[in-house]
This record gives sequence, C-alpha cells and structure tokens, in this order.
Amino acid sequence: MKKTKQFDLKKYLQQKGKFVNKLLVKYLPEDNSIMSRAMRYSVLAGGKRLRPVLVMLGAETFGLNIKKIESAICAVEFLHTYSLIHDDLPAMDNDDLRRGKLTSHKKFGEAAAILAGDALLTESFNLIAKANVPAERIVKAIKVFAGYSGFKGMIAGQVEDTIEAGKWNKKNISFCKKKLEYIHIHKTSDLIKASLLTGAILAGAKDKSLKALEKYGHNIGVAFQIADDILDVYADKKLLGKNGSDKDNDKLTYLRLYGKEKSEQNANKLIKEAKKVVSGFKLNKEVFESLADYMITRKF
Repeated sequence: MKKTKQFDLKKYLQQKGKFVNKLLVKYLPEDNSIMSRAMRYSVLAGGKRLRPVLVMLGAETFGLNIKKIESAICAVEFLHTYSLIHDDLPAMDNDDLRRGKLTSHKKFGEAAAILAGDALLTESFNLIAKANVPAERIVKAIKVFAGYSGFKGMIAGQVEDTIEAGKWNKKNISFCKKKLEYIHIHKTSDLIKASLLTGAILAGAKDKSLKALEKYGHNIGVAFQIADDILDVYADKKLLGKNGSDKDNDKLTYLRLYGKEKSEQNANKLIKEAKKVVSGFKLNKEVFESLADYMITRKF
C-alpha cells in the first residue's frame, strides 16, 4: 500500500511567506521620505506573514486566483503592522525591540512612528479596493475588515489590554475570566477572522462557508493568543525578539489566571474544535488542520 505523503506546513509557510514579501515590496512606497522609510522599515522587518497567508487560503479555498487580489493580500499585513507600531509606543507597551530590531519610534521618533502607523492603516483599505473582483465583493470585504479591526474589534481588545492593565487583580475571578476572553477574542482573534474572511469574501464564498471560517478563525485566534501568553514567559527572548513581558506591564493573561497546564488544555480544546469546523471543506482541509496545530506548537 502506497504511503500518503504528509503535508509539509513549514515548506508551505516559507513559500507563501516569500511570495508575500515580494508583494509587500511592490505595494510599499519607494521614495526616500521619512514616512516611506518608516513604513518600509516596519513592514519589511520580518514576521510570520500568517495573516496574509490566511487571506490567500480563504481565497484559494473558494476557487479564486490570488493574482486578482495581490493588493488585498498586502492590506492585512499593512494593518497588522500599524497595530504593532502603535502597540510598541511608550503610551502603550513601551517596547524598544520588535522582532529583534529597534521599534519604529526608537528608529524614527514617536511622531514618525504614529504617522507611519496611520498611513499603513489608511492604505490597507485602499489596497482591498484595488482587488480585481466584482465591486459588491470588495464593499462586503471592506465592511468585514473594518468591523473586525476597528473600535468594536481589534482596537476594543487593545483598549482593554492596555488601558485596563493593572486593574484586573482588584476584581473577582468571574470578572477576570470574562475580561480575559474579551481581550483574546478582540485583540488577536478578530484580525485572524478578518484575514480568512477577506479572502473568502473576495472569492465569492457563500454565507454558510463564511460562518464556518469565522468559527475556525475564532478558535485558532484565541488559541494563538493563549500560546502567546505562555511563550511570553517560557520562550527564548531572542526568538521572540523583544525584551519586555506582559508580567512587567501587569497584563491579564491566560497563564496568570489559569496556570500553564490549564492554559494548554484550553488551547488544545479550541484547536480540536477548529478542525471539526473545517472537516467538510473540499479544498485545503490539510492546510487548515496543520495551521490549527501550528498555532499552539510554534516556538515564537
């Protein structure tokens, strides 16, 4: 009996990552102004490129040639990078390093970093609008993208994670659990959902499939953040590419609330549920399953 070849996720992510990096160079400004240099510096500083890979996965699963949405693939990385630039600012997490390099405000100054983040955020919507698909799909994708990344989505999670930091230990355990779930859903999971759904919507996926992707994205997104909470304490700081920690900033995390063992159990349960959701997909089932596992087995 012929042995089935196992899917190589590492190779898949490397190939997709290289493709994304070429696209990012293509869609970033090329002039030598401080703003353009700051934008290029942060976007091209490295990273997993996980979110643009999810845009491509969402599109390819429903039959769309990704050449039609090259700009939209970059959009989510532009927006993600803006959020990281602002996260690192002294008023928020006050980090000096990001991916082993100086953060944007340390390299270019606070004003340039804030404005570079603003520029990337604004351009992300323009990049989705440039997709070569029917206009009604673009409008729907932008609406979903804005919803999950805006003040009711990712930013809502950032607000609770940053402004409310240090206040959680004055509340009861039930309050803390609800607050923690809210932070994880919005701070991390919402942008992962937005990535998958943007690609799928641009491909014309039906509502039933979009709901399945939304559930899958929710589960792997929360699991991803639980893993982040664990890595923040146990991982090699050189691999993480930063110096600070959530503990230093008195952040509410899964690890502090549940402990390592229970946190890992919760993450594993979410991944198991995520796999069930996509079990009926005809295309890329193996990719979805391997990506789900990756969310909790990664080292940085």
